[in-house]
Amino acid sequence: MFDEMFKKVLIIEDDLDFRDSLRDSLSAQNFAVSTADDGEQAMERLLAHRPDVVILDLLLPKVHGFEVLKRIRAYPEEILAKTPVVILSNLSSQTDVEKGQELGANAYFVKSRTKNQEVVNKVKEILFGSANVKTEEVWDFTKDA
Repeated sequence: MFDEMFKKVLIIEDDLDFRDSLRDSLSAQNFAVSTADDGEQAMERLLAHRPDVVILDLLLPKVHGFEVLKRIRAYPEEILAKTPVVILSNLSSQTDVEKGQELGANAYFVKSRTKNQEVVNKVKEILFGSANVKTEEVWDFTKDA
């Protein structure tokens, strides 16, 4: 059994229903979940909660998700700068996917084509190295290295 009980996930998502649904799926797997509904709040929560993984929407109020990712990767404290980030967005162009990879995302899911369980599996894989995500709609940047 994984030791998810002590693993923290930050969901940065402005759609309340979607955010709550994903939070419930992660909580059911014993992850400690915190949420932010805009890009400014995201950085506050990142510093306050120090999550093990971030799930990041791109189309956010106040600060765009790509800018949030840039700020995470540029953060002076290395442990925060290296926090794994999974993009979960309806932006699905190759340009967006490439930009996510270029900015240091660990994976990229297209929200409208992804089930919550696939995201949960990816979080487990990132944290514990064992879940196998079976979907054609994820770009996994960690396996290219």
